Parts: sequence; C-alpha cells; structure tokens
Amino acid sequence: ERLAAENKRKEEEERKRREAANNNISTRSYTVNGVSFKMIAVEGGTFKMGATAEQQDPVSDEKPVHNVTLGNYCIGETEVTQALWQAVMGSNPSHFSGSNNPVENVSYNDCITFINKLNTLLSGQLPSGRKFRLPTEAEWEYAARGGNRSRGYQYSGSDNLGSVAWYRDNSGDKTHQVKQKQANELGLYDMNGNVL
Repeated sequence: ERLAAENKRKEEEERKRREAANNNISTRSYTVNGVSFKMIAVEGGTFKMGATAEQQDPVSDEKPVHNVTLGNYCIGETEVTQALWQAVMGSNPSHFSGSNNPVENVSYNDCITFINKLNTLLSGQLPSGRKFRLPTEAEWEYAARGGNRSRGYQYSGSDNLGSVAWYRDNSGDKTHQVKQKQANELGLYDMNGNVL
C-alpha cells in the first residue's frame, strides 16, 4: 500500500515535470482552405545522433555517433499531403496523384515557398512567436527514433520495416496514402519510406 502510494506520487511528479517542460508546446491541429493537418509536440532531450548499433548499418556514413540535446518543438504527424500542398500552393506537382498521398516532385525552394505561404495563411492561428519551418536534421532524427519515448527500434517504430514503411519491396514503386502503416512511439507516420 505504501509502495503503491509512493509510486503514484512519483508518477504524478514526472507527469508535472514533463508538462512544465513543454514550454507551452502542445499537439495542435490546423486547417487551411478546408484541409486539416496535425503538428505533434516533441519533448526535447538528449540522444545519440548518427548510425547507432541498433540500426545495424556497418557501412553508414552517419558517423561518428555523437550526443545532441534538443529543446521542445513540433513536427508534422505525416508528410505534407497533396491536398495540403494544393490548399496552400494552388497546384499539385506530384507524379503519383492522390489527395492523401505525400507531395513529391518538389525542390527545397518549393518547400520554403510553401512554408512561407502557410505561415501567412495561418498567422492568426499560430501561438505567439511560433512559425512553421523545416525541422533540422537532428530534430527529424530524434522524432523518427521516437524522441524520449524511444524503444530503440531499428526503424521508426518497429524492428520490422514492412510494418512501418512503404519501401522498394512492398510499394509497387509508387507512393501510398499517409497513415497506412504503424506510427512510431510519438504517433508519427512514414518516418521511413513512402516518398521514393
């Protein structure tokens, strides 16, 4: 009884600590020109960036493995869909059409233009001082690995690639609708595969 009460107190303290650490970031949904999307809150932390042992890639050029510390941020639950791109940009450059498929055939500069337009269209909905932007390489890798909820999987959310990703052997050489495979520990989809 005493042990259960102590464990409950510790769990509540940890929950409050995490809540305070979020610095007012939270998972939020946005709608632009009738198309909704979700940004997932990622609690910051320290992780080993690069080709770690669980990735089992002896020829990787992502070495040396090194510690990286990140603050809190948000990242898209899925890739940018063609529907969202169309809602913001007014066109769809994708080769593999499908409103819930990821947009592809876009350049870095196209993405920056998209983000700038998205910020303008949603300026009244964003929390004070916040703007959409591309994640850094470290932010993307931390989120793909499951952030501070990581279970150390080889792939983003599983040790079985087919359960979390569309890739050469199961994709039919085309993209697929987002959210068709298992999410990772943070609730993020397609962090491996899909966009070829």
